[in-house]
Amino acid sequence: MPGSFRIARVLGIDVRIHISWILIFILFTTQQSQVFDSEYPSWSGLKSTAVAAITALLFFTSVVLHELAHSVIARVFRMPVSSITLFLLGGVASLTKEPSSAKAEFSMAAAGPLTSLVIGGSALGLTLVLQHPQRDTAEQVLRAVSNSLGWINIQVALFNLIPGFPLDGGRVLRSAIWAVGHQRSRATRIAARGGQLFAVLFVIAGAYLFFNGEPTGLWFGLIAYFLYGAASQTLTQDRVTTALDGVRVRQLMATDFRPVPPTMSVAMLVRDVMLPHNLRAVPVTAGDRMLGVVTAGDLRKFEQDQWSTATVESVMSSSRDLQPLSPDDPLTAALERFSENELPLLPVVDRGSLVAVLYRDAVMGYVRMRDMLGFDPRR
Repeated sequence: MPGSFRIARVLGIDVRIHISWILIFILFTTQQSQVFDSEYPSWSGLKSTAVAAITALLFFTSVVLHELAHSVIARVFRMPVSSITLFLLGGVASLTKEPSSAKAEFSMAAAGPLTSLVIGGSALGLTLVLQHPQRDTAEQVLRAVSNSLGWINIQVALFNLIPGFPLDGGRVLRSAIWAVGHQRSRATRIAARGGQLFAVLFVIAGAYLFFNGEPTGLWFGLIAYFLYGAASQTLTQDRVTTALDGVRVRQLMATDFRPVPPTMSVAMLVRDVMLPHNLRAVPVTAGDRMLGVVTAGDLRKFEQDQWSTATVESVMSSSRDLQPLSPDDPLTAALERFSENELPLLPVVDRGSLVAVLYRDAVMGYVRMRDMLGFDPRR
């Protein structure tokens, strides 16, 4: 997610914070401090703020655990997870591959809310244990934190169970429809429409609250914006996947690509290959083996006056980041691999030899053309 930075790495997964999270952290702390001021009048303003900040940090830790639960189950079903990002409206685990079965979808989706319910229930259980703490003691602070943490996690779990994609409840709904009808695309469309429907309901509820003097109506509007946008993006992705159904890599791969050796100078690459042929990415090869790819962005690693001495090998992206395709692979597999990185092309290998390359632009152009023509492969 643009505008985010890494703060930790857990189980091999990057945990990132988006700059919008800072705003929600401040707002959460301020609101919780006001709650503590009213519930514990003997506390100083500084104490209420400090305990509220601790509560906020623990809450966002529980959000990370919620997303880690998704991630662990996703890995069990061989779905790679690249990162977890905390942002304005909570957290999101970035999958580089969609679930391959309804069972995988259900298991992964249910893991998050279940984790939040366990955390919330445990925190409320601690609140009951500390039911009558003495005034201005550590036990009183612990009870205040556990009570807030418990109810917030219960609310997070219930919110995520709303049956609208991409919320966890929407994924559970998709898995159920998928399991019954054995049509993933149809299940996706129904669940995504559910997400759009609930977004509209959130707008109505938010407007009602706002015009009745409740500022929380603005949060409903933000949630609606996020939910509607994510659901609409899901519908777009479904159209793309449907458009590529039955299409093979060989139909779009380029066999007349222009490879360059790793020893070529960057200046020669630009002058003789990239500019004359209007190429933004060029494969780097040694014989029939692909070593990597050099893009227009890679050239910024050196100043222009150094291009004559810099070699292609010194600026290229290694082939370790390029998962090869076969000519007979479905184009949907290529789309998944393109989503895992920002590289503009992938090598196409047949019987151990590089025979072609597949350009990202070619795939997306093909999708746009089919969409423009209104071509439906299901008919």
